[in-house]
Amino acid sequence: MIAALPTDPDALAELYRHPEADGRPYVRANMISSLDGSATAAGRSGGLGGDGDRRLFRALRAEADVVLVGAATVRDEDYGTPAHPALAIVTRGDVARTPRLYPGDGREPLVYSGHGESVDLRQVLQDLHTRGLRRVLAEGGPGVLGALLAQDLIDELCLTVAPMVVGGTGRRIVSGTDLSTAHWTRGPVLGDDEGYLYTRWRR
Repeated sequence: MIAALPTDPDALAELYRHPEADGRPYVRANMISSLDGSATAAGRSGGLGGDGDRRLFRALRAEADVVLVGAATVRDEDYGTPAHPALAIVTRGDVARTPRLYPGDGREPLVYSGHGESVDLRQVLQDLHTRGLRRVLAEGGPGVLGALLAQDLIDELCLTVAPMVVGGTGRRIVSGTDLSTAHWTRGPVLGDDEGYLYTRWRR
């Protein structure tokens, strides 16, 4: 029996309370995939989402101290810097100073650049922890998620399965090197009237 995703914001927040780890950040990833394994529809992950997925997206962000994301995803998904949580961007180069990322009211993203090289994500997480940003929500893209997984830096994966088949050549939720095939532990599986499944997996 699959339980229903709560529609009440307080119940949803309680169900998805972001855990804290001792002496380090607790990293939770949030991704969406089609039935045929694509992380995007028409080039954007937002093309897969429904009302329930958007509610969960907001709830997970409300529980986090910082969103960690790659520069390509910031560009492709047209990210802005939210009032909450903080936004941390990892890039090998520079991040364009768009009005959405630098809105002029003092809120600016944290940018970690490797200047042509890969960013050391373990050092990024340590810096975020030092800043008091200890509940980390990783929103991709696939390269960042793959790098985090390769270094065993993700504690939990929230994966929404969209009830659609999109075909094409869309990316998967993870890219990069081959990863360990060790099984993860399944948490509660929820659903909604639109046919979406909301799964949680822990190492």
